[in-house]
Amino acid sequence: MLRGSPLQETEIMTLPTRTTALATLLLAPLLLLGVRARAAEPAPAKKDKPAVAVIYFDYDGKNEELAVLKKGLAQMLISDLSHLDNVAMIERLRLQEVIDELELGKSKKIDPATAAKVGKLLGARYMVLGGYFELMNTLRVDARVVEVETGKVIRSVGASGKSDDFLTIELKVAEDLEKVLTSEAFGASAAPEVAPPPVKRPKALKAKTAVKYSKALDAMDRGDKETAKKELKDVVAEAPDFTLATADLDGLLQ
Repeated sequence: MLRGSPLQETEIMTLPTRTTALATLLLAPLLLLGVRARAAEPAPAKKDKPAVAVIYFDYDGKNEELAVLKKGLAQMLISDLSHLDNVAMIERLRLQEVIDELELGKSKKIDPATAAKVGKLLGARYMVLGGYFELMNTLRVDARVVEVETGKVIRSVGASGKSDDFLTIELKVAEDLEKVLTSEAFGASAAPEVAPPPVKRPKALKAKTAVKYSKALDAMDRGDKETAKKELKDVVAEAPDFTLATADLDGLLQ
């Protein structure tokens, strides 16, 4: 039997090897494209946090001076709840924009249907509604968490105390709302994400000081910066550790 030359035998023996190498070269770009495609695929999206809006509370008293307190109360509640990692608190300024758009600025009360409309315009899944009144120097604040789409009341909370101890009342309501918003129904987990610490609270805050702060917010909403500065300076003088008022004043003075 005739045998080929050593060169022919080498070529025949290395043919599979060459074929494999050629296939690898041809497939390499395709494999690289596959890797890049997988790398370009977006990571699984995290579940969106439900948005929560604090709607201005209804005032059921006769002292018109306290009617504006709804703005300061809303701002303080939003601030106290903004550190929660499982919900997204909607800023008060966005609420005010919707209130202005719907021309509800002069309304003392917001009916459930209108509140639901406000909530939907804000993109909120839940709303915090409520009311407050003063009787014989005792201030009562009630709040309820409501599902925007269905109007279902998830939970109601409330607190009362002397008007001169407004901060204690507000904090009690905020703490009870926090318990509701951090329950399993709101997607709270055993290992929450790292969230910013809550805003430092003043040691004390009287209702009359909170009213001045509310007047300052109202003035800012109307674009009256001079009145806002005046009110905020009075607030800071009465409560130097009220960081919300200090921050607003600093913003106006810049």
